[in-house]
Order: sequence, then structure tokens, then C-alpha cells
Amino acid sequence: MDTVVLTAKIDRDEARYLARIEDLGLEGEGESLEAAQDDLIQIMRAWIEAHDGSDTLGDALAAAGYLGVDEETELQLEFPEPDPPQDREQLAQES
Repeated sequence: MDTVVLTAKIDRDEARYLARIEDLGLEGEGESLEAAQDDLIQIMRAWIEAHDGSDTLGDALAAAGYLGVDEETELQLEFPEPDPPQDREQLAQES
């Protein structure tokens, strides 16, 4: 069985975290890192179920650059370690 690894990107602004899979246009958000990750997992599950139910999952993944995906392919979602937060003063000095 083949495995396709989807890597989420994590961003943070002042009020929330955003977890997304850019290639697929899927986003989850939350007030904490874990909440954003959980939200993205639920959104991804719903997205997979919607496409799988209409037999368009392989086509949707191929359009995003993930070729050769079929019903036997395992999809794996990974979350990279987030960058350590930098304070505003340090960011201002770097600009």
C-alpha cells in the first residue's frame, strides 16, 4: 500500500493559530495550536469523505499534484514543529 504524506503549515497571528494544507486549500483554526490542528483534522476528514463518496478523491488529489492515488492509498497528515515565537521587539530589530 502506498502512502501520501500531506504536511500542514502552521501560522500564528496575535489571536489565533491557522493550520492548513495549502495544496488542497484546507484550513483549520483555533485559539491554541492543538485546537487548530484538531480543526484541520476534522475538516480534512470531511473533505476526504465528500470526495470518497463521489469517487473524486483521486482526481482532487491529482489536481493538487498528488498523482497515482487510489482507494488503497493511505493518506497521512503531518504537523511540523512550529517555529518558536519571537517577540515583537526582536522582530522589529530584524526588519
